[in-house]
Amino acid sequence: MAIDPCSHSIQKTLAYFSIFKYPLSFYQLSTYLISNKKFKSKEFKKQLKRLVSKGFIKERKGYYYLPGVKNIDSEKRKGYTEKLIKKNRKVLNTLKKVPWIKMICITGSAANYNSEPKSDLDLLFVTSKNRVWLTRGFVFTILRIYGKLPPKNFEDRELCPNIFVDEKSLTWPKSKRDIYIAQNIISMQPIHQKGNMYFRFLRANTWIHRYNSQFEFHTPSKFKKTKSSRSDILNFLEGLAYKMQLRYMRRRRTTETVTRRLIHFNKNDNSQKILSSYKSVLENRKI
Repeated sequence: MAIDPCSHSIQKTLAYFSIFKYPLSFYQLSTYLISNKKFKSKEFKKQLKRLVSKGFIKERKGYYYLPGVKNIDSEKRKGYTEKLIKKNRKVLNTLKKVPWIKMICITGSAANYNSEPKSDLDLLFVTSKNRVWLTRGFVFTILRIYGKLPPKNFEDRELCPNIFVDEKSLTWPKSKRDIYIAQNIISMQPIHQKGNMYFRFLRANTWIHRYNSQFEFHTPSKFKKTKSSRSDILNFLEGLAYKMQLRYMRRRRTTETVTRRLIHFNKNDNSQKILSSYKSVLENRKI
């Protein structure tokens, strides 16, 4: 008998999040659904109910998960996340004042309200055109002033500015596109934006619908053009910041992606491990 596509997608999604022992609410499950096909709400509810009644998935207090998965305490993790954000609100508000920052997003575990007591906040920044390296310099200076960059132990950082991207290079590189990145884009939480930059970012990355067709967003048919500084002095300083920071980073680089318009740090890149674990869960559970 053929497997129902909607049921299969529900199980695949719960299989992915079982890696993190993270149960999903109805809203999360419908939003993060791994599928290249869109399902109607009525069909989704019907298949979800059927899977629960047949024992293929479990439901407890409004959260769904695969049988045999020992889940984390969602409410406790949510509390840790809220505490972490509140603790760093002052420095985050200061970062918003950097003139070339067009968007700041929380990504990773904190974006899913899944922080542990010693977790950090992963941050993505979208900058004005040709201002990636100046922005990074200002961000790190502000973090040092606030004591958020311990000089000796990288693991002790509460804030990790992992990604800086130029507003003219919003589309994710083709070689880096997979379920892991798609899920991170869908779950990221914008805490500051200018000129509808969040929706500009999503529109530039509609490839995520190959993995998550259920994720919907509505954007204006046209965006207003954003103003970019053409100051020769600032352009010179941008080039200088690029050369100086790149020279400093070369002594410490691991698997980072670094260009004039994109900085992506991967010091704790678990993406391949997660994708491998996901494949194993699918195979072991015959999903």
